[in-house]
Amino acid sequence: MNATQRGAIGCLGLILFLVACAAITFGVLPSLNTAVAIPVIMVPGEPYDPTLPAESFRWTNTLTATVTASIFVLLFAFFAWRSSNGWKREVPSRFQSWVELLGGFIYDFSKGMAGARARWVFPLVATIFVFLLATNWMKLLPGIESVGVMHCAEEGLSGYPAVRAGGAFQLYVDRPLYAGETATHESYEACKSFFHHGDVHAPEQAALTEAADRLFDEEAELRATLEEEGVDAATIDAEVNTLRLEVTESVYHEATLALSADQLREGAFPYIFIVTPFYRGASTDLNLTIGLALISVFAIQFFGVKAQGLNYFQKFVNLRALGNAGKKPLGVIDFGVGLIEIISEIGKIISLAFRLFGNMFAGGILLIVMSFLVAAIVPMVFYGLEIIITTIQALVFAVLTLVFVSQAMEGHHGDEEHHEEHSDQHA
Repeated sequence: MNATQRGAIGCLGLILFLVACAAITFGVLPSLNTAVAIPVIMVPGEPYDPTLPAESFRWTNTLTATVTASIFVLLFAFFAWRSSNGWKREVPSRFQSWVELLGGFIYDFSKGMAGARARWVFPLVATIFVFLLATNWMKLLPGIESVGVMHCAEEGLSGYPAVRAGGAFQLYVDRPLYAGETATHESYEACKSFFHHGDVHAPEQAALTEAADRLFDEEAELRATLEEEGVDAATIDAEVNTLRLEVTESVYHEATLALSADQLREGAFPYIFIVTPFYRGASTDLNLTIGLALISVFAIQFFGVKAQGLNYFQKFVNLRALGNAGKKPLGVIDFGVGLIEIISEIGKIISLAFRLFGNMFAGGILLIVMSFLVAAIVPMVFYGLEIIITTIQALVFAVLTLVFVSQAMEGHHGDEEHHEEHSDQHA
């Protein structure tokens, strides 16, 4: 078998693989009423109870992820310390070897940037890297951003009917690439009324079966009558939808969705629901990335002052250059550049926060879109890509913090200005 034949067989295998994935997405899953639902995409963290007023404290899924990631980091540090017997074990265990490999890599990198002062910044840089690695990788675990609390869709959000699945609920999606129905204030209030009472307002299966059989017969008769009269397809669909809503309302109080006979028979609830995941990637919330950026920039100022003393602030308000303006007029330019440095320092907050947030949020959207289009197997390729990207972004944030801190600990024209000041004292 030559290379061309092997290539043809490989290409055929790839085509069959993609066809199988498409069959699962567009055939198997919709037939089981479990087609992929497009999640509600929101920038801020999503509260578990959206009925709480906005001005009150609302616990969000990104906050849960942040706390969980913090616990993982603490456990990681504890088991590393325990495995190494307080870093006294001369023959390291396998886990200790991995920890030392990671720590050695970060420390060597810190030493290359900060020199002898690497021991100052190493704990901060290592903590940022490990914490971001935990938050970024956690969002790739099964169930994250997909399993959560089901509740009524608020006005303006798109959702789906729901159905019981054992002792829990799941979204009822029987069409591929179906973006759901948009909720209104009226639909939200009707859903809340039903969902609050739960089984009290849920009809018995016998009533649902009877309504489904009646709808099936009346819908078939209505379609036949309208087609005989030559009514266009759009009008027929509108009339059928009206009939479905009437029958649905006969068994569900204030129904907002017109269910088909099959949907009624399978017990779908005719209200618009969405799922707020228990966990969402913490770094997809601007609150976390801005918080980390503020910590990073505060650390930059702290280490700058620690290394240079109050002279560090000459970088921003260069009084020495302004005082020497008579002998060195260009010092006025240095003074102006110092004021611009203040803007640059504020810009670091924006740069660090939005770089991390943008990459993590975009990565989450990519996974959502690919799962929506091709639910099976193919998204695993993008999960592999996300592992690489999330690791790189954690490293980039930590390295940028290290670079900025190292720059802050260096003197700002220190040698030249010290020489000039020393000359003035002898003049």
